[in-house]
Amino acid sequence: MNAPANLVFKRLIPGSPEEIFEAWTQPELMRQWLAPGDNKVIDARTDVRVGGRFHIHSTAPDGTLHAIDGTYRELESGRRIVMTWSYSGPVELLCEMETLLEIDFMAAPGGRTAMTVVQTRIATPEAAHGYREGWPTCFEKLERSFGVRTQ
Repeated sequence: MNAPANLVFKRLIPGSPEEIFEAWTQPELMRQWLAPGDNKVIDARTDVRVGGRFHIHSTAPDGTLHAIDGTYRELESGRRIVMTWSYSGPVELLCEMETLLEIDFMAAPGGRTAMTVVQTRIATPEAAHGYREGWPTCFEKLERSFGVRTQ
């Protein structure tokens, strides 16, 4: 049996740590970015408290539905989120596994945030590859959502 895989992503995102934290926890903001590739979030619900749950439903261009569910384990506004992440849908290699996301935010020069996302407990190398391919497309959408805003 393969050892669980871990992934680490580091990005500089335009916006404050508090704003990026909200992008991970507020449904109206999650809808803008939290689905890979050309997929779009069609429903996002959150209960932002330790022990609270979240649900994200997205659709692919062909209409295929995907769902993510999880539980918040740690919440430190503007600094850190730890949550479980469980996919259900047609991508079988991602199903039936609960991974753990640890997201840390730190203020960076130029009004940006250094965001580090660590995903652990990924059961197979194939699943790790799927997440390794998908997350960067989400982060690009996140960057664009903050890059085009007006103040």
